[in-house]
Amino acid sequence: MIYYICAVVLVLLIILYRLDRWNRTRGLIQEQAMQPRQEIPAGECCGKHAVCEKQKLAEARLRSAQYFDDEELDQFIGRKPDQYTDQEVEEFRYVLYTMRQDEVREWMECLQARDIELPDELKEECYSMMNEV
Repeated sequence: MIYYICAVVLVLLIILYRLDRWNRTRGLIQEQAMQPRQEIPAGECCGKHAVCEKQKLAEARLRSAQYFDDEELDQFIGRKPDQYTDQEVEEFRYVLYTMRQDEVREWMECLQARDIELPDELKEECYSMMNEV
């Protein structure tokens, strides 16, 4: 008899716990829905330019890869940005400086879509070239 009472109490506690979690989750969702969203017009930056550039590059993974006559860089798929030798960095630099300046953003998006990380030494050069356009 005591086992049945303990089992019923345990089931009630589990149900109450689940209801409490559900109410808290629903409350958080409602709070987020009530908060005003910052609308940024299409094509404009939010004022945090470097953040916007990096966000655009992160979204590039969703697009299909396009090549910029740089198929030789496919050998670096999956390599970490701090693991390149000086000669390998120069391969990236050669491709970077043989393209038009307005293509740099697309090239970086292409690299991300292909899972090729840009060497740390070239990241700032690329961002500054994108900002000059």
